[in-house]
Amino acid sequence: KNEKNFKVSDFVEHLHAFLNAYLLVHARNRVGVVAISDSKSHLIRLPSLGGRDLCSSDASRSSGSGRNKRESVLDDLKNGLEQVYQKDYVKEVGDQGAENENGREGEGEGEEKHDGVALSAAYSRALCLLKRHQESVSGSVSGGGGYEAHQAGHEEGNNADEARQCQRLLFLSGSKDVPAQYIQVMNASFCAQKMNVIVDTFMLGGVDSSFLQQAATITGGIYTNFFSDDVAGSLSCISLSSYLVNLFLADPNTRKHLKLPQGHKSTNLKVSCFLTKKALDVGFVCSVCLSIFSQRLQTCAVCGTSFQESRAMKKKVLNRS
Repeated sequence: KNEKNFKVSDFVEHLHAFLNAYLLVHARNRVGVVAISDSKSHLIRLPSLGGRDLCSSDASRSSGSGRNKRESVLDDLKNGLEQVYQKDYVKEVGDQGAENENGREGEGEGEEKHDGVALSAAYSRALCLLKRHQESVSGSVSGGGGYEAHQAGHEEGNNADEARQCQRLLFLSGSKDVPAQYIQVMNASFCAQKMNVIVDTFMLGGVDSSFLQQAATITGGIYTNFFSDDVAGSLSCISLSSYLVNLFLADPNTRKHLKLPQGHKSTNLKVSCFLTKKALDVGFVCSVCLSIFSQRLQTCAVCGTSFQESRAMKKKVLNRS
């Protein structure tokens, strides 16, 4: 399909099909959906999944299969996204209109302005969900005594190791990067690498994201922008759900035996200046905190280290492509 004909309702249905396929792969698989808006991230709770929903609270998990058994995962997705839209867009437009009518346009000068989506907030929140799930699985190993308890603990230990090895994040994004979030996104990517979390990205539009490309490279994930690839022009019709299943459903061990995309033809791994937030080919690197700047500084703006002539910032070539 062409990106211009792509509808949000179609996207939700394809996402629902992919979630169902992922849950059918293994009985211990869990999913969590985090929506990103211009101001913050939102947890999309799926009560119809019961304990297989990472975003639900502990009380709702223990209550069974959800509040209304007639509701499906698709209904939960639609309701959750509709609530996000009502809170962050409809309400915000209404509040701005009320302020303009009352003549209070000048009162919002001190408020924070958002130039793009809150990618770093959603990224960090998703990692917190995975960390909480990891600790809940590993915490169930302790307790009990005797041979049966030892066997149960051994099995739970294997489950905890499996959970740590197979944790993944999948970004479905169509937004541009926000330069001001570069440091936060890179910190989250290194945190994901330490947690053995694989970050995959599927771009829904023609625009690319250098931040998510770097996240996939750091964690060993897959980055693809189907609508900007050459293969999109050779296909008259493609199902998004089948593409997601074939590309992202396989676990890391299985991917080693599959022929999958190894990257993107326009991969952009340029770093950004910590002050100007602009992409750099050549920059100056702090020898203490490894911060990167577009010009030589006497004092690091991040860690405050003062440099003498013998320990001045070194000029580094950051991108050789």
